[in-house]
Amino acid sequence: MSIHPLSPAEPPLSLGFLSPHNPYDRRAFSGTAFFAARALERRPRVALTILGHRPPGPLSRVLGARAPAIDKSRIAPGRLDAVVGMVATGLLDGMIRDHPDCPVLHVTDATPGFLRDAYGWRIEAGADAAETRVAEGAVRTIYSSSEIAARAPGDLALPDLRPDVVPFGVNFDHLPVTNPRKPSLNRLNLLFVGLDWERKGGDIAVATLDRLRAMDWDAHLTVVGRCPERHRDHPAITSEGFLNKNRPRDADRLACLYMQAHLLLLPSRADCTPMVVAEAMAHGTPVIASETGGVRSLVRPGMGALLPAFASPADWAEEIKRVTGDADAYTMLSDAAFDRAGQMTWDKWAERVETLARQALRVPSRFERVLKAAVQA
Repeated sequence: MSIHPLSPAEPPLSLGFLSPHNPYDRRAFSGTAFFAARALERRPRVALTILGHRPPGPLSRVLGARAPAIDKSRIAPGRLDAVVGMVATGLLDGMIRDHPDCPVLHVTDATPGFLRDAYGWRIEAGADAAETRVAEGAVRTIYSSSEIAARAPGDLALPDLRPDVVPFGVNFDHLPVTNPRKPSLNRLNLLFVGLDWERKGGDIAVATLDRLRAMDWDAHLTVVGRCPERHRDHPAITSEGFLNKNRPRDADRLACLYMQAHLLLLPSRADCTPMVVAEAMAHGTPVIASETGGVRSLVRPGMGALLPAFASPADWAEEIKRVTGDADAYTMLSDAAFDRAGQMTWDKWAERVETLARQALRVPSRFERVLKAAVQA
């Protein structure tokens, strides 16, 4: 469905925001719920109510303490026009049952089937049925990537499902206005960001580094997140540890690392729509990633490169040589990545979600149509 700009005459829209991930905490879900809620709050004709979570008190702000777990007694939608659920299948399933008169928008990045197939996760019994109920009962089902949206009708046994695709934004408070200037390619700066070393393919990144150095490339790898002890004495690896974007100093350090890097390496065995891709590109850093999950929606031709999910370190090294071997071509790649990130902002996400919500409220949901047909029968 095409999305048209809102008319200035559109009435105020009262939305609830529901997520198992605390929208007051930048650390929760890589900050996705936090930045999504803030973007909706900035919409001039949207009044947003956070459901299920209490804002942090003064003491927790000072100490940096995490807020308590979700309080289900605070999920009553009241007089809201609709509720936006951010990766909140379990919560939305209960809300649709308890408050069938409140429209919901189901925003997510994966299906249980994808998590089972790609991640090898043991998905709890009933997850597929709950996902199907929520997608069927929602007035809009919105995925963060076209790849997951394409498989959703089959995964959920809903052949008539027509999900929308709205990419997530970049989880930083402040981003460069112009593409930062990169250091000389004479010393190649590679960056790896991730806490799950095995799933994110950390050993592939290290083996790729070794391959480049064996070919007399002056390459260096900076690791943000978890770096196993066995790699910390590597002469060409710098381990920065975990950087918490709730802390201004850590956020500034991470931004600096993105700007200094020539490439972000993401050799993931499985991923949905990893936030680090947009974060890197927003700092002018092209991304070389495994083609898995929704990564193709983020890394398009001319702004990075995709490799098969189980490509060898030799394949990774050859691709890195190809995209950085010519300084002018690399600069074009960096500019394209930066421009692409400019199209993936939380403000753009919130604008599209508001528009989809308004359009959905003007027509009956699938659930309402089925219920009406049953009553008439």
